[in-house]
Amino acid sequence: MSEKRQFFGTDGVRAVANRHPMTPEFVMRLAQAASVVLGGKKAGGERPRCVVGRDTRASGEMLEAALAAGINSVGVDVILVGQLPTPAVAMLSAQLGADFGVIISASHNPFIDNGIKFVHGGGHKLDDKTEIAIERLVLGNEDMPRPEGRGIGRITKLADGAERYVKHAVSSMGGIRLDGMRVALDNAHGAAAYTSGLALAELGADVQVFHSEPDGFNINEECGCTHAEEIERIVRSCQAQAGIAHDGDADRIALCDEEAIALDGDELMAIAAESMLRKGTLKHSTLAVTTMSNFGLDDLVSRMGGRVIRTDVGDRYVLAEMRSRGLNFGGEQSGHIIFGDWATTGDGLIAGLQLLKIMKETDEPLSQLRKCLKKFPQSARNLRVRSKPPMAELVEAQKIIQETEKKLGDYGRVLLRYSGTEQIIRLLIEGRDVEYLEAQADKVASAILAQIG
Repeated sequence: MSEKRQFFGTDGVRAVANRHPMTPEFVMRLAQAASVVLGGKKAGGERPRCVVGRDTRASGEMLEAALAAGINSVGVDVILVGQLPTPAVAMLSAQLGADFGVIISASHNPFIDNGIKFVHGGGHKLDDKTEIAIERLVLGNEDMPRPEGRGIGRITKLADGAERYVKHAVSSMGGIRLDGMRVALDNAHGAAAYTSGLALAELGADVQVFHSEPDGFNINEECGCTHAEEIERIVRSCQAQAGIAHDGDADRIALCDEEAIALDGDELMAIAAESMLRKGTLKHSTLAVTTMSNFGLDDLVSRMGGRVIRTDVGDRYVLAEMRSRGLNFGGEQSGHIIFGDWATTGDGLIAGLQLLKIMKETDEPLSQLRKCLKKFPQSARNLRVRSKPPMAELVEAQKIIQETEKKLGDYGRVLLRYSGTEQIIRLLIEGRDVEYLEAQADKVASAILAQIG
């Protein structure tokens, strides 16, 4: 059995700020351990370097200080880039030739939470093996390296991080401008407040900016991409041709069409994949998604001569698959969209710009472009259970699931998983025939409840 991570989740370490493990003491040791694993040794006594950025949470200041102290204490220099989106920190880590980067953010969580995310020097997220190596050092008894004198790390500040990132994002448009396009922008009072509006304005868009006054406590508060109803309201109020909403660290996006109806990540990926397949720019004609994406994507992509591959939930798993297969596009239904030619992680600004670019290239509104995806019907059940035995022990349910999967073939699926936080098992069946899906979902649910309900 593979070793399980104790602190790292699907996207770094996350918890209530100033409560274990998101305390200055723990974060300092985490920073030391990560520096040892990711920093390596330089020839000629040169110190390794690390880029550190954060979102707009008030607790980020405290954690930034703890991180910098921990990193410096093991002989690694720190470059502070301030309040910037997660993808900007990843980009700067690569651009500045750093050995690794750290982002202080809890993404779409409320302001009371915070988190620590690491990237390699090239801007890519860590794999499970690397995170486990860091955890071993954190939890072990051995002392961390303690250089003295000239070996202690130093801190510098980068003043133009936002400008560098905006320039990079604008360059992804390949010269196509957005003159005459009215775009509503919801920055979620987060890190995008310093970058997305600048990029859109530089491209000539008429930008209507909302929720862009971060005070350390209002991040994601009734706004941002997890509140689709807000970007719909904003688009309606200012009669925009498109709306863009970010989460707190701007690695995700929600897009809204001119009819004030939000699109999910599957629809965004469908529009982009179709465009890239037509232009021949989708590498290996393959799109990488997670198990949560609708099978309508497979139908669309396969009809155009491409294919879809699936990974576990989490954009880092999508990224790992993209890197191993040499792919340049993938993402999650939740809005982590990865244009690999321009970003090493989910990037809400890059994704938004690329979708607006397709609107310009096709002269089609989003309400028309989204029609390319014909979503497969789904039947879902959330069942309260008294215990959580291994899935293989749900013998009768597994028998029905196998029959269902055989019937669905390549154009359908059955997902069965326990909730990580509640005594609930979640069932999802997807396919073409709604009546069949409902009947099979009832059968599986009955079998589960008879055994553990």
